[in-house]
Amino acid sequence: MTTNYTAFGRPVILALVVACCMISLSGCKSGTTTDLEQSCKSTGGLLSGRKVSCTGSVGTAKGEPSVDIIDADGDLSGNYKLDATVEVGKGEAKAYVDTSGGGKLGGKVSPDKPLHIGAVLSIDEEDDEVSVNLKVLGKQVENLSYEATVTPQD
Repeated sequence: MTTNYTAFGRPVILALVVACCMISLSGCKSGTTTDLEQSCKSTGGLLSGRKVSCTGSVGTAKGEPSVDIIDADGDLSGNYKLDATVEVGKGEAKAYVDTSGGGKLGGKVSPDKPLHIGAVLSIDEEDDEVSVNLKVLGKQVENLSYEATVTPQD
């Protein structure tokens, strides 16, 4: 007895092709990073407000990844001023943060032009990180580094 899988096989193959296309398209909108390192320091207290400073690096970034530049550990709540500098060793990218007003603030970063971002962010206890969103221009950026500080907004 032989079974005819032809009628069943085409929809399955078509579904697999569509799924693969969707996965490859979603990869274009997210992105990848390698060799992430970060070090953070928190100072201040309840009465004086907490200040969090972080430095970090990413070996390579491709596509449109998000890089956490501040690790707040859920300890911050309110409006904070972000002061961040992003540098790359090779390649170019657009980098931005989402501001408390719902806008985006940032610009282009390349090896000869570090990017400085100063923004006011609204952070609540559920936020664990402050992120910079990247859109890599070209194949990838290499040796991305950053320094970032959040301080209470006066």
